[in-house]
Amino acid sequence: MILREEELETWREVVRSFLERGVVTTDQPAGPRVDRELWRRACAQLGMAGIDVPEELGGSGAGFGALALVQRECGRVLARLPVLGSVVAAQGLVLGAGAMDLLGGLLDGSVVAAAALDAPGVTVTDGRATGQLDRLLDGLSADLLVLVGPDSTIWAVDLGAGGVRRTGQESMDLTRDFARVELADAPARQLGDGPRPDVVALVRQRVAAAVACEQQGGAQRTLEDAVAYTLTRTQFGRVIGSFQALKHRCADLAIEVDLATSAVEHAAWAIQTDAPEAPLAVAMAGSVCGPAFLSCALENVQLHGGIGFTWEHPAHLFVRRAESDLALFGDGEAHRERVLVELGF
Repeated sequence: MILREEELETWREVVRSFLERGVVTTDQPAGPRVDRELWRRACAQLGMAGIDVPEELGGSGAGFGALALVQRECGRVLARLPVLGSVVAAQGLVLGAGAMDLLGGLLDGSVVAAAALDAPGVTVTDGRATGQLDRLLDGLSADLLVLVGPDSTIWAVDLGAGGVRRTGQESMDLTRDFARVELADAPARQLGDGPRPDVVALVRQRVAAAVACEQQGGAQRTLEDAVAYTLTRTQFGRVIGSFQALKHRCADLAIEVDLATSAVEHAAWAIQTDAPEAPLAVAMAGSVCGPAFLSCALENVQLHGGIGFTWEHPAHLFVRRAESDLALFGDGEAHRERVLVELGF
């Protein structure tokens, strides 16, 4: 059942209320960073993993628009939940390949999956995977690896099986874990009957849209934090938000956030309705949202003054997420190139 506009707004309020019970904190674990307990509750209470899964398969069938709202809210609080890697990427590959027996654990939150949409360093022969993956998102937290081979064949590897070695890798982003995964003749199960380039292309598109949604949420949150601080901090007997120079800076950021919001809403609509312009809409969202997030995150640090530069204040966590997203998923220039390609230039 696809949610209507008023239902989406109610869903957004429910998700925000659930996620904001926790606060963004600089106290991040050194190892696996997915909050498994919170994720299980999110799946049990809100059905978060099954939002865009058809009802007949155990989901709610609410559509990609509802999933996009979840990503926007996760971006607001840098939620340590595996929505991007497990739900959008890995679960999308599992559904597309028709491996429905894997859905149960993914939907109830007992299984967390990581996805490798590009695995050039891995070969699979006779059901055995060998090779190495670097910078695997949620690689330390995941139970299952879903990877795409060079020919677009989709494989699943149990990360707890023999022949699998995981090593944590340092990252600028302190709220997500990344791992080097070494596979030495590890058991691999083929999902589906053969290569599925159509499924892989669709999942790539959805991942790009989900990243843009997360960036929009982060941009919105950091702008709100910056404005709130300027309306409480006083200097020379006045709140600093009354100074014209700071008003202009916040107004410029608000324009960027508005553009990002319009872009992700259009992209979510295009994907949900399977509109022909979906690839263009997603590329446009990527070109706007990443730079907007970084601008808002950096200005949030600046507008907070001295406290914004401290390790204890969470402002730097948003800068780290914004920078790492650009490095991992493409900066504004890369997405603008994609826009030109989609326009036929």
